[in-house]
Amino acid sequence: MRRTVFSAPSAPTPTHADGDGMPPRLEGGLPFLGHSLEFRTNPVSLMARARERHGDVVTLTMPGANAVVMTGTRAQEKFFRLSDEDVSQAEAYRLMTPIFGEGIAYDAPPPIMKEQLSFFHDALREARMRTYAQGFIDEAEQYFSSWDDFGCVDMYDVGNELTIYTSSRSLLGVEFRNQLSGEFAKLYQDMEGGLSALAFLAPNLPTPAFRKRDKARARMVELITDIVEDRRRRNISGDDMLQALMDATYKDGRKLSENEITGLLLTIMFAGHHTSGVTFSWMGILLAQHPEWVAELRQEQAEVRGDRAELTLEDLRAMPKLEATIKEVLRMYPPIIVVMRKVVNDFEFGGYRIPHGTMLFASPAVSHYIPELFPEPTRFDPTRFLAPTSADKKHPMGWLPFGAGRHRCMGIMFAQLQLRALWSHLLRNFDFETVQGEVYEPDYARLLVGPRHPCRLRYRRRSMA
Repeated sequence: MRRTVFSAPSAPTPTHADGDGMPPRLEGGLPFLGHSLEFRTNPVSLMARARERHGDVVTLTMPGANAVVMTGTRAQEKFFRLSDEDVSQAEAYRLMTPIFGEGIAYDAPPPIMKEQLSFFHDALREARMRTYAQGFIDEAEQYFSSWDDFGCVDMYDVGNELTIYTSSRSLLGVEFRNQLSGEFAKLYQDMEGGLSALAFLAPNLPTPAFRKRDKARARMVELITDIVEDRRRRNISGDDMLQALMDATYKDGRKLSENEITGLLLTIMFAGHHTSGVTFSWMGILLAQHPEWVAELRQEQAEVRGDRAELTLEDLRAMPKLEATIKEVLRMYPPIIVVMRKVVNDFEFGGYRIPHGTMLFASPAVSHYIPELFPEPTRFDPTRFLAPTSADKKHPMGWLPFGAGRHRCMGIMFAQLQLRALWSHLLRNFDFETVQGEVYEPDYARLLVGPRHPCRLRYRRRSMA
């Protein structure tokens, strides 16, 4: 059995600026295409090599525009502190506009985007988090009760299916989850199928995948509009994210349209669902490879719960080793391997000139393997995230699975709570082991990087759970 992890970048070698004052340019690349083919097949290896050869700030040759990779805490802090006037998320993420909708999230002016994302604050308040946690616990019990006493499962498929159920329940309520989660999963799959390298360049071409994406979004608007109208007609209120958006208003007093509500629900869905799904699968793989740490997690479970059968939100928050495990999994296998911006106004950094039109890349997958930040970075070691010297607190611009700065993903607590609930159940009820001959490695063909298919594990139900 072989396990592939991201390579740890060596200490960078300082180099001089390129002839035009830009950061040094990585050697190689193809005529016209530059480094784009390697970026498409193994972007982490490319960016790690760029750092090793030229340091924290390196220029890649790409069709149509140069790309500057910024790694290391100082460069990453600059990246995440750049103002919305100097860099654009909208230009970097044009491929998301057909899914989220025009004027929503990245496609909205920065002040409006800030307002829209603030609507989720109420959806993540304490009372609703308690409801979400109970939903996660209930979904885990229902889903895994159907498993045989032993068998073999693909953890990627399990993670995505299960988090569709938990996400649809938290976003749209129990009734929707029970009646329409199957259709919801198919619509989400069709929308996700529109995320490709081509979508970065021309997201509105009339390709079959893009037509399916657009049809799926239109149907999603219909489904959500029906729920909104039904709740208003019956004068009932849900305890989910949909209700938080139905109740929200802009500063000028305007309520959100059904199209805006759908777009913002899809924004949080794409930010959280798939991230949780692939992290769920990597966590299973790493725990199966490290049974000695599983024993530590089970001891923590026993100490927190005692003889109680039920699991509570307070229990999930009182498991630092489980939290540290999730953070270490996200360090080793961040689902988002590159974060992008497009330069709107020229700026200087480190003695280099970064002109407008340049694409900026920051890479959690490279940052998380810098030995100066995370000693022995290829080793699975959750203890590096335990207090009092937790690595994410020590290097806040080094651990970046959810980004950083003012655009840090606000769903981080929601995602981690979901993973704690699901794995708390699995740790108590199942043993896992790897499948001989299986290769567990990242699949860079996907926008959000999970394990390559198949990623099967054998399981056995514990008799004394």
